[in-house]
Amino acid sequence: MISTVTAGTTESPAMRVIFLVLMGVVVVAGLTLTIVRALHSTKPREAQMARLAAELDGRNQVCIRKMEIGLSQEDLLRVAGSRGYSLIDHRVGKYYEFVYTPHQPGRFA
Repeated sequence: MISTVTAGTTESPAMRVIFLVLMGVVVVAGLTLTIVRALHSTKPREAQMARLAAELDGRNQVCIRKMEIGLSQEDLLRVAGSRGYSLIDHRVGKYYEFVYTPHQPGRFA
């Protein structure tokens, strides 16, 4: 019985090639996203602040990865406060969370 089950599990070369191609696509997609995020953080300070202000458009919550933005914490608080948002720094998850708080804008947590 065991020899019958193990005899049926031989992989065909075509399945191996398909697996390798799919894994290659995943790796290339991951590298592309990393490069694009890194390029966003190298833009001039004013461009990054304008991009952040455009994303803070009144939604209750906006999350941005730290890798995508290269602004200082003071700049982030300045933009967040001007739009009515508070800033939460998630150090473990490595992202910033902006919470819409029009009654207390510009707070940091």
